[in-house]
Amino acid sequence: MKSESTFKFGEVEVTYLKHAGFQIKGTEDVIYIDPYDIARTDLEKADIILVTHDHFDHLDTRSIKNLSKPDTVVVFPRGCYIEGYQTCEVLEGERIVVKGVEIEAVPAYNIGKPFHKEGCVGYIVEVDGVRIYHAGDTDRIPEMRGVRVDIALLPIGGTYTMDVEEAKQAAADINAKYYIPMHYGAIPDTDANPEDFDVPGAVILKPLIP
Repeated sequence: MKSESTFKFGEVEVTYLKHAGFQIKGTEDVIYIDPYDIARTDLEKADIILVTHDHFDHLDTRSIKNLSKPDTVVVFPRGCYIEGYQTCEVLEGERIVVKGVEIEAVPAYNIGKPFHKEGCVGYIVEVDGVRIYHAGDTDRIPEMRGVRVDIALLPIGGTYTMDVEEAKQAAADINAKYYIPMHYGAIPDTDANPEDFDVPGAVILKPLIP
């Protein structure tokens, strides 16, 4: 553990920014996933930014701007629209390599809720041999049983995603060494206590951005 907001596994640092936003830093690459409400301009600039879907709290153009440099590549699922950057569209199930980083877009959706259906994905990213799963905005879905990673980032806030109890069940489905809860407390109707996510391998990170 490097800080209250950062977890290190191998040569890779995973920093919880806020909500569903993370920085993943390897020996050569800086990757952001779903950065939201990032007004700071002093954070390391991104080589790659991944966007899981087009809702305001995941596709935040101000955050993307503040974290970008001229050669930043923004990856997003087909159907999103981001202008003014080097971009790469992906389809669910597609595997791509961007700047030497292996990225797989995986299913993310609600069951019995209207919020997230088509056009939403999660990502499995491999950095320096470490596999990280960002589940995106999703409920517990059958496809999670096929996820094999080192670190899984799982939403717990309820309403729009899994709640804590569903996330615990999802963690049991997923073969990971560590599980980090996310998507709670930053927007209405996502109140949850991350300390209740008490599964084996749980790592509770404090958001870097208040």
